[in-house]
Amino acid sequence: MTGKESATQPDGRNLWKGYYGKEPFDLRLTVLRMLHRLPVIVSVTFLGVLVFGGGYYVKNVLLRGESLFAATSVYRVEYNVDSEAELQTSYINAMTWNTYMQSQVFLEMLQSRLAGEDELTEQELAESLEAFVWSDLRVPAVTVTTEESARTERILRAVDQVMTQDFSLQEIRSVSVIDPGRAEEVIPDVRVGRAVILSALLSGFFAVIVLLLKETGDDSIWLPGTIRKRYGLRTVGTLESPGMAENMRYFFGGKESRGEMRHEAKTQEGCEGEMPERETRETSWKEKSGSGVAGRCGTAVCMVQEGMEPETVLAKLRERCPETVGSAWFAVASPLTEPGNCAALRQADRILLAVKAGSHAGGKFEYVLEYLQQQDCEVTAAILWEADEKLIRRYYFGRTQDAEKRVWQTRDNVPRQNAHGQNAHGQNAHGQGE
Repeated sequence: MTGKESATQPDGRNLWKGYYGKEPFDLRLTVLRMLHRLPVIVSVTFLGVLVFGGGYYVKNVLLRGESLFAATSVYRVEYNVDSEAELQTSYINAMTWNTYMQSQVFLEMLQSRLAGEDELTEQELAESLEAFVWSDLRVPAVTVTTEESARTERILRAVDQVMTQDFSLQEIRSVSVIDPGRAEEVIPDVRVGRAVILSALLSGFFAVIVLLLKETGDDSIWLPGTIRKRYGLRTVGTLESPGMAENMRYFFGGKESRGEMRHEAKTQEGCEGEMPERETRETSWKEKSGSGVAGRCGTAVCMVQEGMEPETVLAKLRERCPETVGSAWFAVASPLTEPGNCAALRQADRILLAVKAGSHAGGKFEYVLEYLQQQDCEVTAAILWEADEKLIRRYYFGRTQDAEKRVWQTRDNVPRQNAHGQNAHGQNAHGQGE
């Protein structure tokens, strides 16, 4: 992520103080990073469909168990009322019908009708019955559900007989069957397609949210501009940056620069001879610490991450900028693994930090900057190593063209002046005429 520049002091002693919390949300970089993470999002979505959608299919289709059969009869109930107003206060609702059918009196009458056909307990009969009242208060319905089609038919016929002949209430004048039902297999409401779509949406949404939180809160470094904006440190770009060679020449000079000539003079006189007391202290410290890095003059390339190979980085820099990176350049390992390298960095004319692009690079970069500051090692610039060049090109796509377009528009809007310093309206640069 990119952010605002840190408040750097003129002496460069606060470079390591990065302001992560003040960084604005970079929508373009976030979208590009999410597109880069698209395979992860697709994988998580597919896994969610496989787990949740597949689990729903196995539970409701493959492991559904035995099939059920249901039959529904519809009745017409004549209440002992003289008007519709009395019906609104005397009718029996669905809950009351279910209460009557679960009662012992009704179940005993039903068992007497089934005598010799099905030996079912009252509990089994009660679990198979369910009453409904749909739109008309005088038209209730009863549904019987069992595991056998013939048993469902027998129980429903017995219910019809009980409702029309045996069952009686003070509020009811008569009950008749208007639609005797037939047993049919119960088709469960299994919506595999909807389950798969829902699981895919939820899994994909979860993956996007987690990755967004990670990208927003991570101290990653993906762009060279992040180093300048977050830590206030100049950057030469990447190995593939168009202006990398020019930045190297400007920050570090060419082979015939003052630093190179100074390195040759120090080599002839002996760098160790100029500061004997300092060299003695550092040599004594190196002998005690076991570090094999000797103090050197010239330009130092310091690694930030532990796994970076100094000689490989230096060789690629020489190949990329042969006119700048000369024999006075040397590379040292990261202070994270070799803290004693600061002795050589202190005697270097300039220091170039090589930080590998990626997640969690900001924390190590900040630690190295802080450590070098405490060791009085002044960092000149940094280079983003092993950067994602496709990401950088896509991030800056269109911005360079827009900047050039604005420059040409500005040039076109400037009034042209003649040899006397006047424009087409006879005015000079201050807007005054002759």
